[in-house]
Amino acid sequence: MPFPEGVPSVPVRYSITSAAGGGPGEGTLQLMPTVPAVRIPGADGVFTGGGIYRFVDGQLADGEGNQVRLLPTNIDGANPAVWAWLGIESVNGSQPRHFYFVVDSDATEVDLGAVQQLAPDLTQYLAVPGESAYDAWRRAGNDGDEGDFLASLVGPPGDITAANDYTDEQLGQGLAAEVARANNAYDPAGAASTAQSAAIAAASSDAAGKAASAQAAAISAASSDAAAKASTAQSNAVAAAATAAASLYLPKALLTVDAFMAHDLTLDRTTYNTGALNTYPSTGVAQRVLTNGRVMLGQGWTDQPMVPLRRMLDKYLGKVVLFLEPKGNDAVVPLQNLLATSYPHAPASVIWKAHVGTSFVWPKQQGYRTWCYVDDGSSNAVLDGKDSLVDYWGVSTSMSSTRRKEIAARGKPVFSWPVYRRSQRAALEADGVVGLMSSDPVYVRGATAQATASRWDQQVKESGGTPQTDYNVDAALKFSETGGWVSINRARGTYGLGRYCPIVPGAGGYRIQIEMKYDQLNTADLAVHGGLYFGKASDDPYEFNTINPSNGYHLILRHNGVLRLYRHVTTQTGGIQLGTADIATDAPVAGQSMTIQIDVTPTTIEARRLGNAAWTTGPIADITNRGGYFGLSNGSISDTAARPFWRNLVVTQL
Repeated sequence: MPFPEGVPSVPVRYSITSAAGGGPGEGTLQLMPTVPAVRIPGADGVFTGGGIYRFVDGQLADGEGNQVRLLPTNIDGANPAVWAWLGIESVNGSQPRHFYFVVDSDATEVDLGAVQQLAPDLTQYLAVPGESAYDAWRRAGNDGDEGDFLASLVGPPGDITAANDYTDEQLGQGLAAEVARANNAYDPAGAASTAQSAAIAAASSDAAGKAASAQAAAISAASSDAAAKASTAQSNAVAAAATAAASLYLPKALLTVDAFMAHDLTLDRTTYNTGALNTYPSTGVAQRVLTNGRVMLGQGWTDQPMVPLRRMLDKYLGKVVLFLEPKGNDAVVPLQNLLATSYPHAPASVIWKAHVGTSFVWPKQQGYRTWCYVDDGSSNAVLDGKDSLVDYWGVSTSMSSTRRKEIAARGKPVFSWPVYRRSQRAALEADGVVGLMSSDPVYVRGATAQATASRWDQQVKESGGTPQTDYNVDAALKFSETGGWVSINRARGTYGLGRYCPIVPGAGGYRIQIEMKYDQLNTADLAVHGGLYFGKASDDPYEFNTINPSNGYHLILRHNGVLRLYRHVTTQTGGIQLGTADIATDAPVAGQSMTIQIDVTPTTIEARRLGNAAWTTGPIADITNRGGYFGLSNGSISDTAARPFWRNLVVTQL
């Protein structure tokens, strides 16, 4: 839909090409103002919100295939007068990337690819115009035109001796010190230096003209000697005015956010809201934004409000080690200022956390220990460039074992993230990793079972629950609204039950008993099946008919009622059948519960369905696997409507 008549707009273009293969890039670009609303003179109402646009054949286009048009950010008389656009780019399946830009009302077209800082070691700061010295004078409560302002600058003669003592060398040293301070505060240094130079140049030009008028008046009433001294005084005044003006301009060169604890730049993934966090007022975040933990952790979970950074620091600073990271460029300086002014003792217990592509100069200058997390493909040259400023390295659990060992061999402690499984912990420790970042430390650092009977009626994810794919909504355990049933709403999905692992057998072994049902039967193929996997020595992920990282057993119950036991190995996809024949039980009835038992003794394995003495495999001689880890399995079922449900798990010793 076009803009209303009389409202200015500027076309923007953005072309993306795949760096691998050269084909047109695919994805979306979300565009939104950095202010809640904009009012345009002569237009009804306000302009608010943004839009999500797709790349068509690598070109940004609106829903009708036309070029996208945006509201300029500098329309005369607009309220607010100064704002910017935020772009959030999601291309070719990569992590979202954000950038800020302005749109000049006089521009015929804006190329969004040309307004970004793309170098990964440089951050994105957006310079916005500041006010003139005259505007600042008016804002301070003074009345009058520019002539009155200039007259206010004229005062009694100063101390000539002091003026002569204020040498060019001293001026240069003062400005150099200010540049160094700005570089440290507004990291990276290049961005601050550029902003300061522009500010000083603008202020110098303005101040020089006005000071020249004052100089001319002074010269006409003074001797040639006074003229020379006035010229020196003018230079000093210009320099002082420029430096003072720069201090007004520089803080306005950054867009800031309110300090709430969040991992993402947008609210889409972790809350019920959408859009960039820094577009929300702090009161709205505090009162209305809730984390969406129930999506991943079960509907019994209580939604949590966003946590202000100050509350976290006040509660935990000095008591535990805190890893703290500004997640967006616009959060860097506010975080630095907060720590420096309100928590000067923070370096004693805060570790500054940042990506290898960012700067560590400021935290090291302030005495912080630093944790630098790297990409799986980060080269040794990249790490070498940061090594002198890094205390600890960070590696992902997705990184190869060989590469983790190489980084550990550099001689500095290595911490890894995200750690959900005990098998991950064991592999990381073997590679020389000494620190683990985990959302489930009770389970990950433990070695024993936490329970022997389920309470899935509480509808809350348990410690030790390990989905087939970590931190994935589709793979997470789903809780039914009634009856205490759980399921996996994913084709061929599985779910590890680490809370009950490893099973500790009695002298005669152990028994797993669980209720199971199918709410819908696949009448087109009654041979599909779900069930359990067990006997594994590790909590690594399991999937039916796939080469798995560790050996074990799996039980299947088909939609036609056939019960079977299999052994799976790490060298082939298909299972190895145990026993000589299928166990024919009554066909399941949709929605009706069935009770399954598995008995594992030191020498045999037996599976049965309760309800008929004949529904059993009988003891099968097999001592291959006696690991204590087990879980739920959708088996061969790809249609999630026909998936199994489970409840009332009980593990007992024999």
